[in-house]
Amino acid sequence: MIEETSKENIEVRIQMAAVAYQFLKNTTIKERAAFMNAVADQIEALGEELLTTAHTETSLSLARLTGEKARTTGQWRTYAKAVATGIYAETRIDLAQPEKQKSDIRKYNIGLGPVVVFGASNFPFAFSTAGGDTASAIGAGCPVIVKAHPAHPQTSQMMADVITDTVKEFGWPEGIFSHITGTSYEIGAYLTQHNDIRAVAFTGSFSGGKALFDIANRRENPIPVFAEMGSINPIVAFDHLLESRAEDLAKEYALSLTLGVGQFCTNPGVFIALKGENIDRFIATLKIEIPKIIPSNMLNKGIFENFEKLKSVASAQSEVNIVAEANTEINEWEGRAVVIETTGQNFIQNGILSEEVFGPFGIIVACEAPEEIQQIAEELKGQLTITIAATDEDVRQNIKLIDVLKDKCGRLLFNQMPTGVEVVYAMQHGGPFPSTTDARFTSVGPDAVKRFVRPISFQNWPDEFLPEELKDENPLQIKRMVDGEVNSGSLKLPTT
Repeated sequence: MIEETSKENIEVRIQMAAVAYQFLKNTTIKERAAFMNAVADQIEALGEELLTTAHTETSLSLARLTGEKARTTGQWRTYAKAVATGIYAETRIDLAQPEKQKSDIRKYNIGLGPVVVFGASNFPFAFSTAGGDTASAIGAGCPVIVKAHPAHPQTSQMMADVITDTVKEFGWPEGIFSHITGTSYEIGAYLTQHNDIRAVAFTGSFSGGKALFDIANRRENPIPVFAEMGSINPIVAFDHLLESRAEDLAKEYALSLTLGVGQFCTNPGVFIALKGENIDRFIATLKIEIPKIIPSNMLNKGIFENFEKLKSVASAQSEVNIVAEANTEINEWEGRAVVIETTGQNFIQNGILSEEVFGPFGIIVACEAPEEIQQIAEELKGQLTITIAATDEDVRQNIKLIDVLKDKCGRLLFNQMPTGVEVVYAMQHGGPFPSTTDARFTSVGPDAVKRFVRPISFQNWPDEFLPEELKDENPLQIKRMVDGEVNSGSLKLPTT
């Protein structure tokens, strides 16, 4: 039984976070980076108990969890390194020019304030309590209140304890980090609409993310909700490529579609190509490869039941055929892979077929003509990823189509499957609505920190009272834009 945190306790935690924000606001980027590295060290030191607990709660393999743990510590350290460079402070200094009646104006970014992070079900480490949202918010200078995901409560508590212990070790205010538990919708709503909360980060369903977004925008003082809500991640395959690689591409697609029992937000749920011999070869190979995939338990019973329901609804639509499926009998919560086929016009006309089915489920869309693919592209909703399977010649012949697809996604892949999300500066894990609520930002990679900062300018302030990032001597030794040019040294100002 998951304990429901009382509203009285939540209120206390929010007030503590508001106090802690005033402390964090006056920490330097170097101090926050040191804290983040310490959290990474503590997570790394957690032994087999963390892995076995997460395995028991999520059915994820120990190998997968070991890799995810390494990714999580890597996120904290990578984000810490980025924060320490000052890249997200975005310091701008325009020195006074009395002869031109121009003031001394200096600008940098500070944290927004207390942030609520909703843990995700499918990544108990990397996208949950001590995941990238928490790391990037603290790196930005924001206290964090985590609403733990009920699917892995013990795992969440272990990760929360690590952060809490690090707060104590550094002697920082307790409100830097809080851990809230419960299953009721009211907790999330209460946190999101509270006047002292300044931003929300969410990874999960469209209905959950959109509900939080709507609550946040109905507030007297609206706040940003950075919600990642799902995506069908289409693959558009062209004939020149299919002619030479139909069988190999089908094998790659089958592996990507079923990776992690299809429980990735970048799962390639739709494959689009022209009708004909090439796509027939692709499908013939899927019929061989998909039955080879041995089903595994999904994350929990609820996700399994939702997968079975949505899979059945999509498969039962008119002008739809099942072309490949795993043969193993369903056992407990095993997600059995299924691939269906339909026509381009049916996909366009039937909105059910373009909705995400979270799990190992794919739709092959066989189009009559290039114009049909173009129409699908133009009507496509916002996606996290879109993949182009093509030769160079295919690209040259389809520039107009690809230009449309650029407007529909956050990451455009060329001849690679989308299920690998690397934690690097150039990663964009976010896309146009409804894949996320704000396509300008990413939730993976150091640039995730950008979500939780805002700029503030200081005009004509004495150097003594300026933040460290803006002082003349540049004590943090960061790169700054001074009078329009990058400068990493101190400012040699004339004495008066």
